[in-house]
Amino acid sequence: MKRLYYLTDDIESCAGISRDLHEAGISDWNFHVLGKDEAGLYKRHIHSAGYLHKLDIVRDAERGGLIGVIAATAVAWYLSWTNAFAGHTSFLMYVAIFGFVTLFGVWAG
Repeated sequence: MKRLYYLTDDIESCAGISRDLHEAGISDWNFHVLGKDEAGLYKRHIHSAGYLHKLDIVRDAERGGLIGVIAATAVAWYLSWTNAFAGHTSFLMYVAIFGFVTLFGVWAG
């Protein structure tokens, strides 16, 4: 997935770029515009970015998940190495711990 960023000083140049993208066959759902003047974007029929695009939650969750997988691997390895459960646990317990730590990383991200 590629992202292109254009920085403009005024909304008229943004409208021109939007027209050029439409003429090239790119639909509104394939580009989003971030701006301070939401009313101006709406008035000129320029597709503004949604709430999730503004906060970039998906990228942060991916980073948190990656960190969670690394931490979960370390925690599961440490618990199995130290025999923390005194050998009275199954493999599913380690899978559950791995999943919990990974999902916590996604949530924290």
